[in-house]
Amino acid sequence: MSATPFGTWPARVYLAVCAALIVWLAVVSSQPQDDASLAAVVPLLLTAPTSLLVLAVPDGMTAGLYAVLVMSAVVNAWVIDVIWRRLGSRRG
Repeated sequence: MSATPFGTWPARVYLAVCAALIVWLAVVSSQPQDDASLAAVVPLLLTAPTSLLVLAVPDGMTAGLYAVLVMSAVVNAWVIDVIWRRLGSRRG
């Protein structure tokens, strides 16, 4: 068993998917739009429940949104890593 954080493949896959969605959100949000974009909904749902902290971020703080998304992804990946290791130790 590896002692590195996020050493299990499910945690790494989750982090990779979250990173891709956050980059996608940044690209979509940087383009001018006539109507409101719901691009932030997908990363928010993927990083829930910890991403609900975004409700505490004041409107217009884009950097705060990205910070909450990144922190939520890291916390959730850590939880996935811990659960995967615990389940793996039961099998052994």
